Amino acid sequence: MKGGSGVGAEGTRSRILNAAVDCLIESGVAGTTTLAVQHRADVSRGALLHHFPTHAALLAASVNELVRRNESAVSQSRARARPADSLVAAVEALALAARQPAYLAELELWAVARTDTALKQALIAAERSARRDLERVYSHLFGEWKEAEGYDEAVELTLHFIRGLAISENIHVSARRRERLVTVWAVAMRTLVGAKTTQRRKQKNEEG
Repeated sequence: MKGGSGVGAEGTRSRILNAAVDCLIESGVAGTTTLAVQHRADVSRGALLHHFPTHAALLAASVNELVRRNESAVSQSRARARPADSLVAAVEALALAARQPAYLAELELWAVARTDTALKQALIAAERSARRDLERVYSHLFGEWKEAEGYDEAVELTLHFIRGLAISENIHVSARRRERLVTVWAVAMRTLVGAKTTQRRKQKNEEG
């Protein structure tokens, strides 16, 4: 029986979300209909509507799972990073993770929301709740510079840089170009945070 087999409400909800994310990755927003998700999750129509009354609510709820997968991709990319420069390695980890299907699916949701008011409002709320996870990722990657005066601006600009790079690479992939842009951006970040960080380190050393 659909939605049965002793699966609790949370289990059913999780199964629906996983099905929605898989649909988004494989078929895009256009192919992620409530009917497609229902069939993929193997649940009843009533079970789907109980957890997600609207299509917008279903898509917005998928953001948390996409963020989780993206965070995992960043961790894996950071572990494989080759640059000796820790700042370049951190930016490169984000750039590589942004090439993963889950990240591109999240970007597609935002693009579609441009002309879908209900989805836009749902996504704003979903991204707000996922903000803590995003901040944890950036804190892990750039924690060394967290006390720098320009840290917040540098991180925000990095987020926009990574999104733009991901969109452009969806059309034309060039590992050499990506490596060059990542290195250049790391230099720009260091301009924003490096001077203040160096100054504070010097003060701590003198105090020590």
